[in-house]
Amino acid sequence: MAIKFKLTLFIIICLEFSLPASPVKFYSVNSLFGISMRETNSVCKDDNGFVWASSKTGILRLSKDNYHIYRLPYESTDVIRVRLIYKNLKLFAYTNNGQVFCYNPVFDKFELILNLRKHINDINIILFDLLIDDTGICWIATSLGLYNYQSGKLSPAFEFSSNRYAINWYDPTNIIVAKQDGIWLFDVNSLGEKHIYENRNLNSFDFFTLYFDKDQNKLWLGTVSEGLFFYNFRNGTCSNQLNSVLPKQPILAIEENSDSTCLIGFDGQGIWELDRRNQKVLNIYKESLDNPSSLRGNGVYDLFCDNNSRVWVCTYSGGLSFFDQASPLVNQIVHLSNNTNSLINNDVNSIIEDHRGKLWFATNNGISCWDLTTNKWSSFYNDKETQAQVFLSLCEDNQGRIWAGTYSSGVYVLEGRTGKELAHYSKNGMGSPLLNDFIFNIYKDRSGDIWLGGGSGSVVCYLSRENKFRAYSNEPIGCFAELSDNQILLGCSYGLSQLNKQTGDIRRLIEGLLVRDALVMGDDVWICTSGDGLIRYNYKTGKTEKFTAQMGLPSNFINSIIYANDYLWLGTENGLCRFDPKNKNALTYSSIYSLSRTSFNNCSHALLKNGQLAWGTNNGAVIFAPNLVDESSTKGKIFFQDLTVAGRSIRDIPSFNLKTPIDSLQEINLKYFQNTISLELLSLGQTPGSKFSWEMEGFDQQWSQPTGNNVINYTNIPSGHFKLRIKLYDSSLSNVLAERSIVVKLIPPFWRTGWFWVLNIMVLSVIIFLYLLYYINRLKQEHTEEKVRFFTNTAHDIRTSLTLIKAPVEELSKEKNLTESGKYYLNLAIEQARQLTSVVTQLMDFQKVDVGKEHLLPSMTDIVKLVSNRRIMLASFAKSKNIELLFVPDRESYITAVDESKMEKIIDNLISNAIKYSHNNSQILIDLRCDDKKWILQVKDNGIGISKKAQRQLFKEFYRGDNAINSKVVGSGIGLLLVKNYVAMHSGSISCSSQENVGSTFLVVIPFKSISGKSVATNAPSDITTASSHIMDVSQQSESETEIQTSKEMKVLIVEDNDDLLNFMKATLSSDFKVFTAADGEKAWEFISRQIPDLVVSDIMMPNMDGFELCKIMKSTYETSHIPIVLLTALSEKTNQLHGLGLGADDYLTKPFDMNLLIQRIKSIVHNREIVREKALKLIKGDSNEHILTNELNDKFVRKILEVAKANISNTEFDKEEFASAMNVSSSLLYKKIKSFTDQSPTDFIKTIRLNHAVELLQSGNYSVTEVSELCGFASLGYFSTVFSKHFGKSPSEIFE
Repeated sequence: MAIKFKLTLFIIICLEFSLPASPVKFYSVNSLFGISMRETNSVCKDDNGFVWASSKTGILRLSKDNYHIYRLPYESTDVIRVRLIYKNLKLFAYTNNGQVFCYNPVFDKFELILNLRKHINDINIILFDLLIDDTGICWIATSLGLYNYQSGKLSPAFEFSSNRYAINWYDPTNIIVAKQDGIWLFDVNSLGEKHIYENRNLNSFDFFTLYFDKDQNKLWLGTVSEGLFFYNFRNGTCSNQLNSVLPKQPILAIEENSDSTCLIGFDGQGIWELDRRNQKVLNIYKESLDNPSSLRGNGVYDLFCDNNSRVWVCTYSGGLSFFDQASPLVNQIVHLSNNTNSLINNDVNSIIEDHRGKLWFATNNGISCWDLTTNKWSSFYNDKETQAQVFLSLCEDNQGRIWAGTYSSGVYVLEGRTGKELAHYSKNGMGSPLLNDFIFNIYKDRSGDIWLGGGSGSVVCYLSRENKFRAYSNEPIGCFAELSDNQILLGCSYGLSQLNKQTGDIRRLIEGLLVRDALVMGDDVWICTSGDGLIRYNYKTGKTEKFTAQMGLPSNFINSIIYANDYLWLGTENGLCRFDPKNKNALTYSSIYSLSRTSFNNCSHALLKNGQLAWGTNNGAVIFAPNLVDESSTKGKIFFQDLTVAGRSIRDIPSFNLKTPIDSLQEINLKYFQNTISLELLSLGQTPGSKFSWEMEGFDQQWSQPTGNNVINYTNIPSGHFKLRIKLYDSSLSNVLAERSIVVKLIPPFWRTGWFWVLNIMVLSVIIFLYLLYYINRLKQEHTEEKVRFFTNTAHDIRTSLTLIKAPVEELSKEKNLTESGKYYLNLAIEQARQLTSVVTQLMDFQKVDVGKEHLLPSMTDIVKLVSNRRIMLASFAKSKNIELLFVPDRESYITAVDESKMEKIIDNLISNAIKYSHNNSQILIDLRCDDKKWILQVKDNGIGISKKAQRQLFKEFYRGDNAINSKVVGSGIGLLLVKNYVAMHSGSISCSSQENVGSTFLVVIPFKSISGKSVATNAPSDITTASSHIMDVSQQSESETEIQTSKEMKVLIVEDNDDLLNFMKATLSSDFKVFTAADGEKAWEFISRQIPDLVVSDIMMPNMDGFELCKIMKSTYETSHIPIVLLTALSEKTNQLHGLGLGADDYLTKPFDMNLLIQRIKSIVHNREIVREKALKLIKGDSNEHILTNELNDKFVRKILEVAKANISNTEFDKEEFASAMNVSSSLLYKKIKSFTDQSPTDFIKTIRLNHAVELLQSGNYSVTEVSELCGFASLGYFSTVFSKHFGKSPSEIFE
C-alpha cells in the first residue's frame, strides 16, 4: 500500500513538471475593485449580464466596472456555505443550514422564502444542493431526503437518510441522485425513483458534485476523498480511471469550459483541465507566490464559464477571480519573485531594441536585458547602494553601445554585447561634459549624434563623428524629437522649443504646456502633455488643435506616443489608446486589463523590428502586435440601477408603490415638489470604455458630453412631461452601443392645473363681484357719512337756533309785569322749543342706527325697576286714552348688564306703540320673566293688530301697516327698526305675534350678562354734568352755594362760530364777568397764549380747530393746563360727552341750553376751585397726600411749588423772582397759576408755608423764637412776630409757651 501511494505521488509530481507553465493570467476581483471578500462558495451569471458570487458574508454582484454587496437576512447565523442558482429569471441563494433566499429585483434585496429548520422542525437538517425545474419548482437535497417546494409549500419527494450526496439534471424531468450506495433517477412528474447503479464497493464514499456530459452520455462524479468517477449511461459501468493521476482531495466543482475540455476544482489542489474524451490532464492552475498572475488560492469551491470564454473561479482564501481562455494578444513582462531570469523591476522607464535584437529595459532598480533567442535575462546596476538604481532613459549609438541615463548619477555607457561599463559621465567627473546628473531623455538624431537632457543644466550633444561633446543652453528637457536636419525639437516643462544644432539658437514654439513626448509627422508635431491631452501643432502655420478626454481619450495625461499601422498609439495615465489622426477617433482597450488598468511611463516605448510595440508601464512591460490587438465587437445594454428623488430611492418611498423593477420602468410620475432626481446607470455586456450621454427633451437644449459618470442628476425640473433619452457610446465615441429612454412626468401643483385656472376665473369673478358690492357699499357709506355730517351740522344749527330762541324767551319769562296771555305765549314757545329739541335728538338716533355708528355702553341695571319707571313715565299718556298699564314681573329685582338709555328707548317704543294702537278703555299687559340665563319682556295689547303681510315687513325701515296708516295715528315707521337694532346690540331677539282687530304681542328676549362692578364709567345718566368727583352739579348745590360771588375781574373767553349765539352769550355773561370772544379754536388759542383767561367756554363744532382739539391743547400745555374749560355742542350722545371730559374738560353742556344753567356751571367750577385751594392748603400744612387735581400737569405743578418753597424755607433772599426761576416760568405766569390754585400771590404762598413750618417748630419745643425765625427765612424777629400774630391771631411766644 505504501509503495502504491509513493508511486502515485511520483506520477503526480512528474506530471505537474512535465506540463507547460500556466499560459493564463488570473485577475483577482478583490484587487481590481478594492474589496475584501474571501471564502466565496458559488458563482453564476444572470440574463442582464451581472455576475453573482456568494459567501457567508454576503452576495457580490459585478458588472463591467461596478459592484454591489447584498446582505442576507439570516434567521440562523450558523452559516458555513452559501450557494447560488439562477433559473427562470430568478436568482436564489441557499445555505447549508437550510435557509433559502430569493432576490427581489423590485426592491433590490434578498428575501427569505424558506427556513427548513422551522418547516421540518429539525435543527440538525443539512441542505446539500438545490435545483429548479422549468415550472419553477425547487427540488431541495437535504440530509433527510429530497423535497420539493412551490407556492410556499414544502413536501417530501424522496425520503432517505444520507451523510452527503449530490443531485443534477439528467433531462428536464429526471434528476440524478448519487449516494453512497448507488445512483438513482428521480422523475419529478411521477415522483418515482429508479435505481440505475448499485455501489458494491466496500469503501463507500460521499459525492459532492455531478456533471452530466450529454455528448458522451457520461456522468462525472466528484467525491469528497476518493477522486473523480465516471458513470457510463450506455453500458451502466462506473470507473475511476484517473485515480492514479488526480489528487484524492475534495472535488467541489466540475465545469465544461469548451466542447472538448472540462475544468475540475479541487479543495486544496487548484484547477485541473481535462480532455472530455480521453480524460487526459491538459493544464493545472495553482497558486504560485512567485507569480502574481497565478490563481489566488488553491481551495476551489466553484467554477463558472460564461459565454465570453471567461472562467470565474471561487476560492476559499482568494475570493473571486477570473481568467480569459482566449489566447493572450498581449505579452506582459513582469518581475517574478525569486526568479533571476525575469525583469528586474516592474517600473519600466525606457525600452530599446539593439541591433542584435535584444531588448533593454531601464527600471527603478537597474537595467535588464532580455535575449529573446535564448530567453535569458541579464541585470545591471540593480540593488546598488553607492550609486543610483533608477535608470530613466536608454539609447543605442551607431557603434552598438548602450547609453543609460540615470536619476542623479549621470550617464553610463555600456558595451552592447556584454553590458560591460565603458564610460560614466557625471556632473562631478573629471573632464565630464555634463552639468546635470538627472538625465530624463537620451535621443539619437539622423546623424547618429546623441542628445542628453534632464531637469536642469545644459543640453549636451555627443558628436559621434568627432567623438566630442557640445553643450548648449540650459533647458528643462523632457523629450527630444528631430524636426529636420540640424533642427531639434525640445520638449520642456514650459512648452515646445526649436534648437538650431549649428548655431545653438533656441526658438520657443509653444508655451504653457508640460511636454512629455513628441512625434513629428510631416508638417505636424504631435505633442503629449500632462493635463492638456494631445496637441497637434503645425510648425509651418503655427496652428494648434487639442484632443482631450471629452473627445474619447482615456486621460488628459499622455506620457508617450508611437506611430504604427496608420494609427497613433498613446500611452496615458489611464491605459493605452489608439488614435486615428484622419477621423480623429480614439479607441481604448478596457477589456484587455494589461492595457487598460495600468499607467504608461514617459517616453517608454519602442517599435520593434518585427512590427510589435513595446511599452514600459508601472506594472512591467507589455509587448503586442498592433495589427492583432483589436477591441472585440461590443454589445451593450443600459441598466437602470436606481432612481432617487430628493436623495431617497423610490424603492424606499411608499407613495410610489413599486410593482416592477426600476430597470423595467417606462415612465415615472412625480409630484411637482419632487423635481430633483438622480438616475444611476450601469453599462452591461461587453462595453469596455463605454460612456453615457443623455438629453431630457423639453428641458435640455442639447445632448450632454459623453462621460464615464454613470449618475444623471436633474434639479428644479418644471412641471410637465419630459422624455429622458440616454445613449451608450463605445470608447471611441463613434458608435452608439445602446439607447433607451424613460418618460418623466411631473404633476403640476394645483395652482397650475386647468381646473385651478377655471376656479381662479370663478373666484376672480366673485372677487370682482364682491369688489363691486364693496365699491357700491363704499359709495353708500360715503353717502351715509355725508348724511351723518349733514344731520350733525343740521342738528348743530337747529340746536344753536333753538338756543337763541329758548334762551331769550326764558330771559323774557323772568321779566315782571307780563300779562297772562304773554306768559301763555312764552310758555308755549318754550314747550315747542323743547319738543323740537326732542325731535332733533330722535332724528340723530335714527341716523346713527342707520349707519351703524351706535355703540353699546352697558352697566349693571335693575331691569325690574327700569321697566317699572318707564311704565310710570308713560302712564299719563295711557291715561289720556283711559288705558290701564299692567306690569307683572316674576321677581322684585333682576340686575343684568344693559345699555340703560337704549333699553329705555326699547321699552318706551314698545309701550307707546301699544298705547297708540290700542282701543280706548282697554288694558296693556307688560310681563317680565327672568332666569339665570335670560330675561323676557312681553308687551301685549288689545288693539287694531297687524296683518300677516305687514308682520313680514314690520321691522323694515319706514314701513307701516295699512291698518296703522288708516287709523290716522301719527308715526314715522322707524321706531320698531330702532328697537330691533337695539335688541340685536344686546345679543337678543324680538318677535311679534298679532291678529287684526284682536291685538299684538311683542316678545323681547335678552341674555343675561354680567360685568365687573355694579356700573362702569359709561353708565352715567344721559345728562352728564360732572367731570370728576370734586365738581358739584348745579342741581345738587345749596342755595348759599349758588350765590357765590364771582369777581367782576374774572376773565371768561367765549369761543363760538355762530355770531348770533356768540353775541347773545357775551351780552348775558358780561354782567358777571369780563368777557372776551373768538370765532374758532385757532383764534382762541392765540388769545389764550397771550392773555391766559380765567375760564374758557367753547363750542365743539367749529372750523379750523374744533373744541375737542382746543381742549386737548390747553390741557396738555403746561402754561394753560390750569384754565377751566366748558364745552358746548349739539351732540348729545354720552360717547361725545365722555370724549370731551376725557380730554380734561371741566364741564359739558348740550345745545340748546339755559343761560342761567351756564352761569351756574361757571360758578360751580369757581366753587370747585375753592375746594381745590383748600386741598392745596391742607397739602401745604402736610395734612394730605392725596391727588389735589385730576389733571396730571396741574397736580405736578402744585406739588412742585410746594417742594421748591419748602426747599428754600430758610432762604431770606428767596422771593417771587427766584421762585419763578426755580419753576422755569415767568413771574406773571407763576402768579396766575398760583393765584388760580391757591387764591394767593407767590409772596403770600411762600409766607404761608414759612408760617406753617414755624408753628411746627414752635410746637416741638426744640427751638427758641429767634431760632425759628431764622430757620423759617424771616429777615428779622420783629417782622416775624408781626406777620405771625396777624396770620394766627397769637404771638410766637404764646405758641411757644
